[in-house]
This record gives sequence, structure tokens and C-alpha cells, in this order.
Amino acid sequence: MFEKRMGVSPHVYLTDLRIQKSKMLLRSPDLSIKEIAKRVGYTDYFYFSRVFKKVTGLSPSIFRKHMN
Repeated sequence: MFEKRMGVSPHVYLTDLRIQKSKMLLRSPDLSIKEIAKRVGYTDYFYFSRVFKKVTGLSPSIFRKHMN
């Protein structure tokens, strides 16, 4: 039902929300990438980094450098 309505699986939808939120948080130099990972729901920083890179094509640290 969710997939039919939203066009993607719940997992893909949640991942997209987390990555979009993390992109916003990465604009703040006051937050560490580990803290951002926790805030968007990832308990494993390395897994967060892998997912972020898979979705955006950039690691969180490189993404942050491009934003600043």
C-alpha cells in the first residue's frame, strides 16, 4: 500500500528523507558528521557514510566542503 501510494518502498523513502535532512545539517560546521548521522537515525557512522555516498555520489565530508 505504501509503495503504491508513494512510488517507492518505505526503506527507500526513509533513506531519502534521512539523506535530505543530513544535507541540510552538513551546512552547519558546528556539527560533526558522526553527530549528523545520529540525528538522522544512523547508529553506525560508517554505514551512514556509505549510504550518503551511494545516494549523492560524494562522501559527507566532501559534500560539506562543496557546500562551504
